[in-house]
Amino acid sequence: MKEVIVHPLPELTTEIHEVPIPNPRPDEVVIRVAVAGSNVKDWLHITALNVSINSGDDIAGTVHSLGADVEATGEFHIGDRVAAFHPMGTPGGAYAEFAVAPAHTVFIVPKRTSFEGTPFPPPPSKSKETPTDPSNPTTEAATIPLVTLTAALSLFRRQSLPPPWSPRSQFSPPLPLIIYGASSALGSFAVKLGRAANIHPIIAICGGSRAYITGLLDPSLGDAVIDYRDGVDAMILAVRTALGPLKARHALDAISSKGTWIPLTQMVDPNGGQVSVVSGANRYDEAEIPAGVLIKYTYVGTTYLGAYKAGMPKQPADAAAKGDVEFAYLLLRYVGRMLGRGKFEGHPVEVIPGGLEGVQEGLRRLKRGDARGVKFVYRVQETEGVVGGE
Repeated sequence: MKEVIVHPLPELTTEIHEVPIPNPRPDEVVIRVAVAGSNVKDWLHITALNVSINSGDDIAGTVHSLGADVEATGEFHIGDRVAAFHPMGTPGGAYAEFAVAPAHTVFIVPKRTSFEGTPFPPPPSKSKETPTDPSNPTTEAATIPLVTLTAALSLFRRQSLPPPWSPRSQFSPPLPLIIYGASSALGSFAVKLGRAANIHPIIAICGGSRAYITGLLDPSLGDAVIDYRDGVDAMILAVRTALGPLKARHALDAISSKGTWIPLTQMVDPNGGQVSVVSGANRYDEAEIPAGVLIKYTYVGTTYLGAYKAGMPKQPADAAAKGDVEFAYLLLRYVGRMLGRGKFEGHPVEVIPGGLEGVQEGLRRLKRGDARGVKFVYRVQETEGVVGGE
């Protein structure tokens, strides 16, 4: 099969080589990849480590083979349409004709959901993609796994907010949630999950790509969009104005870069407010952070490791991450169910042409910050020499 290896340095490049189709271990599923999705970590992590690997982790495709333990459960069958989260930094990644994932991070993609979905009007690009019919009621399976798990861990595991399968009553008092970077894929999934759990008001902080996120909010419940481009002081003032007399005890920094968490810690309750961050490259010990605010780092790898790695910042006690594997299993099956009911959706996409040969362009554009309000995805069958598809 064809597989992409991403070389991060001195300049990001890719090469496609031929390798055997992987064989599943007892608890794994091998998936014939129809669409692979990109995430910032696909270039960022390997650059920090200076390693060359198949760094893709978001998979949508069909079941090719099952490990013995998975087959025994009867949950999946050959040919099932599925999406999955591949364990980061391990063999069998998404940028290939076939990829591997542990069964608990695999979920059924319902018939109403496409593998790559309906493009949301993307920023101008050189893509020659022909837009899918915008009336097609599809969602984007390849955009869902990694960022949905990250958002859910942040809100429901690290901050102990009620999950969407056990939502707050409509008679519950307001429970503010601030999301910085709300128009990013991670931020938008946090909004969707918060809304599904009946957490309001949601204060969504974003920039120019606000149209999509605005449509997810409910102003009648106090939800509001704040523009970070007005400056830090104006942003903080706007958040406080939107909250009124309410105190926010929960926030997520979906960007976690260049100190974005600092003003966020100044928006939450100084006595017990919680801010989730998603980058392990920072220490989060700045003097400007109020002493009573808790910063909690979300490492999505706990969904298959059940633990953080030594040296990671702001991690919880060991016991707190042990249940993340089972949580991932429950969450993704809930997501599959809600997709089938039309109550959950993926993120707007831009299809990068060329299949696996387009991964280099996509990751370079991600590195430049070109993915404004969209996720880049790749149709593997567009790769020269590859046949098949959804």
